[in-house]
Amino acid sequence: MRRILITEHIRTRADFFNALGRTRGCEDCGPRNLDDLADFLREQRTSVIVASNMDIEGEDLAAVASVLEDQGVALVR
Repeated sequence: MRRILITEHIRTRADFFNALGRTRGCEDCGPRNLDDLADFLREQRTSVIVASNMDIEGEDLAAVASVLEDQGVALVR
């Protein structure tokens, strides 16, 4: 299982998706929606995401957290 470290400032769901893409070494290969997020996590065999500067709130956070939980991925903020 793989851990992902994100140190950039994350304010929105799109910021989170784009940051995940950059962990793969490109600007435009991250998830585009929640279904893509689930696929990305499975493909990358992700077990933990450490997001040191994450300010997502409300519905965006709830939606992302739900997908992470469903995929068995821990989010450390």
